[in-house]
Amino acid sequence: MNHNVAALVKGATTVGGSFVLLVAIVSGLFHLPPHREKPPGPPAGGVAGSSAPAPVTPPQASAPGAPAQQAAAPGAPGGAAQVPPTPPRTATDFSFPQARWEQLLAQNAGTPIDASLANSGKPSAGVAACASCHGAQGVPAAGTPFPTLAGAPPAYVAKQLLDYRDGTRQHPIMTGIAKGLDDKDIAAVAHYYGSLPPPAIKAPVANPQDRGQRLHGFGDNALALAACANCHGANGEGEAPMLPRLAGQPEAFVTGQLDAFRNGQRANDDLGTMRDIAKRLSAEDSAALARYYAGMRAQ
Repeated sequence: MNHNVAALVKGATTVGGSFVLLVAIVSGLFHLPPHREKPPGPPAGGVAGSSAPAPVTPPQASAPGAPAQQAAAPGAPGGAAQVPPTPPRTATDFSFPQARWEQLLAQNAGTPIDASLANSGKPSAGVAACASCHGAQGVPAAGTPFPTLAGAPPAYVAKQLLDYRDGTRQHPIMTGIAKGLDDKDIAAVAHYYGSLPPPAIKAPVANPQDRGQRLHGFGDNALALAACANCHGANGEGEAPMLPRLAGQPEAFVTGQLDAFRNGQRANDDLGTMRDIAKRLSAEDSAALARYYAGMRAQ
């Protein structure tokens, strides 16, 4: 009889141990925290029989966008300093600042169109008339290396003059001229040339063998060159406000600018786009583009 009882006790112990082990394994698999008895906390108002104050619950932070809670002013009950409310966000917090040429043109937007600087210059500052190089109506004489300015976007003209003035763009003639111009002069010249009608464009005859025409209309995948028309317009008319007209520009001017971009003499293309393009163009490609655009000038 005693032997049987002992066997039963031993078996129960073995089963119980196995059950405890199984529970531990399952708890480990599911990351179940072990059960613990919560220790009894102190009664409300602090520990009984103690003079220590009850713990103070810190204030909850305000939700994003909600008005900040103000604490009591100095001298008020509690003695805490006043917390100023958080100012609300405004639309200008998410606006990009204006470029300097945009600011310049905006500040002089109401100025009447004035051709005096373009036609007479600014003798007091040693500035020659713009017309002496760029033509009486912003169209230079054929065969000269000076660009057509008639119909050019005011933002583009203003940016180039500002770049000449601060040295971002270098030129043996234009740098000295721009340094003699103040902001109002630059705005006046930019608005004046922007008000002139651009010269007509003579569409060239389609010629698949014309390298310049192919580069303009299709680019060159082997050289990773996009079509010039993507930025400068299907007919080379330019895209306001910052992409200049190429159609009808003098051949010497176009080749000179491509050479300047290629060798780093001109580096005022903000993203370096034209410098990258010019480096992929051979001298023959640059010459072909220049001939193509010069041939679009209507006589």
